[in-house]
Amino acid sequence: MTEHHWHNGRMRLLAPLWSRATYRGWVWAILGGALMMPYMMVGAIGYNWWHPQAGFSGVLEPIVFIAVLPLVAATSVLLPDREVERTAARRLLGARFEAPIDDDSWNSRWRTGCWFTLHVAVGGVLSGVTLALVPFAVYLLIVGASGSEPLEAVPVSARWGLLLGPLSLLALVWFVAAVTAGMRRLAPRLLGRGAADRLAGARAEAARLAARNRIARELHDSVGHALSVVVVQSDAAARLIETDPAFAAKAMAAVGETARGALAELDTVIGALREDGGTHRAPQRDLADLEVLSAECGVAVELRTSGDLSAVRGLASREGYRIVQEALTNVLRHADRPEADVAIEVEERRVRIVVGSPSARPVRSDRGGRGLIGMRERAAVVGGAVTAGREGGRWLVRVAIPLEETVGEAGDGHTAAHSVDR
Repeated sequence: MTEHHWHNGRMRLLAPLWSRATYRGWVWAILGGALMMPYMMVGAIGYNWWHPQAGFSGVLEPIVFIAVLPLVAATSVLLPDREVERTAARRLLGARFEAPIDDDSWNSRWRTGCWFTLHVAVGGVLSGVTLALVPFAVYLLIVGASGSEPLEAVPVSARWGLLLGPLSLLALVWFVAAVTAGMRRLAPRLLGRGAADRLAGARAEAARLAARNRIARELHDSVGHALSVVVVQSDAAARLIETDPAFAAKAMAAVGETARGALAELDTVIGALREDGGTHRAPQRDLADLEVLSAECGVAVELRTSGDLSAVRGLASREGYRIVQEALTNVLRHADRPEADVAIEVEERRVRIVVGSPSARPVRSDRGGRGLIGMRERAAVVGGAVTAGREGGRWLVRVAIPLEETVGEAGDGHTAAHSVDR
């Protein structure tokens, strides 16, 4: 086992020698060194102005390298194409990350600027070390092989050159591999999506899910209600077609009328979801259309209103209509008899709606099915509330909706500011 561990350790130690990632990272570093050269030339001009006798050697001064780094950082935020740095990091360093959502934001610019500054600085160091160490290692090998010249740069005899030359090259490869591996891990933090991008992505995902829920709610309320009516009426017509042909004909006529209404509703929903401003859509129904709903819903409805129903307008009226529609659909599906009474009371600041049905069977869970969830969601859009439960052998759905609308006509899903008493 010890020998096995020693062998694995030796392989890991030598792995950078034949790893493509090492040499691709080396190319990335040399590109950074090439980008550093114009800045070093500018720094050398300033250095030679202070030290005229330095000549071209000012380019090699470490102090010049350090002095130009603020200039690199200052110009890095002005990069015209930041995708070049991301492509180099992906292709040469092997870094994996997603580009920021808003590449022109300040957050993206300063993080990419930091990466560019590090690329130039690290590339300058690695390029300088490479230019110095590779010729020196070759010099050690030549002198060590010939043994004819003392090693003035190293305080050992010439025969050590055969050992020190390869060791120098190995040390350089390990150094390059370690530095580029660190930059590879750092790349997603500076070049990828930051906290602001993740927040924007989360908001976009929330908007997408909200849109899906809106699609499901609209289809459930419009097409689902119509299909429930069609099923009940067609079943009744099939049972009575021989014994009561007149009633069967009336039921089938109701099926046709309901189906045509469902098609119109479906066209309206699809048009709204496509947000086609050039399409003329039929106006959406509201509480003023409850009598029409009562006549076509397949439920014997007793409708009572008190107060000025015209005071309930816009989104509140449309959502109230949808809630009543869903409540009647549930009566059709779950009640012992297709009978219901709908009471609407318009108060000064809110409208209250109560839909009752006789001895309705309980829903499948304590929290209700999709219909009850949809009703609660619709009420929440306009700052209202919905409660449902058994009271005195009847199933009652109670709705409270404020008259002061604090959300847009489009119903973007933001909750209204005013709360409503349940």
